Amino acid sequence: MPIGTLEAIQQGGLVLYACLKAFLPLPSLEVVLIPLILKNPDGWLLYAMEGAVGTAIGGWIGYQIARRAQQAVLRKFASEEIASGRQLMDRYGVLAVFIGGVTPIPDFLLAYLAGMTQMALIPFLLSDGTARLLRSVLVGWCIRTLGYVVDIERWGTVISLVMVAWLLLRWARSDG
Repeated sequence: MPIGTLEAIQQGGLVLYACLKAFLPLPSLEVVLIPLILKNPDGWLLYAMEGAVGTAIGGWIGYQIARRAQQAVLRKFASEEIASGRQLMDRYGVLAVFIGGVTPIPDFLLAYLAGMTQMALIPFLLSDGTARLLRSVLVGWCIRTLGYVVDIERWGTVISLVMVAWLLLRWARSDG
């Protein structure tokens, strides 16, 4: 990512990107968050907060789109994904949104599923916002801390995969 792009993102574009990626199929927030933190490690918490705020706003937009358009919006996705998501939302509700928020599940799907299944708005926003904030803070803190100790360009993917595997393992064990 060019430094000029990072400069523009630092001036409020992070919130906009986070908002858009919460209801559109864009790359994960970490694609923007990690380079920003590597460029300015002292701004990690601000970037995490901006990402969380943008994602919460975008989640609300996706929720509203799905709530109003319901099936028309979701016809764009494979029917297996829709059925699986609907079962997940019916069975777990707020917990499903939270788990999806801290894992690499595309968050635009969560917002659409929550809106389509008529999940209550306030619990959705609280669960989604809290999960996204925790994820952004965890990623930000790790990148800031490890950026001084570890060659992130070399080990960043491995560290990310280990964190995701650990979260999924904990989730799987709690489900049993």
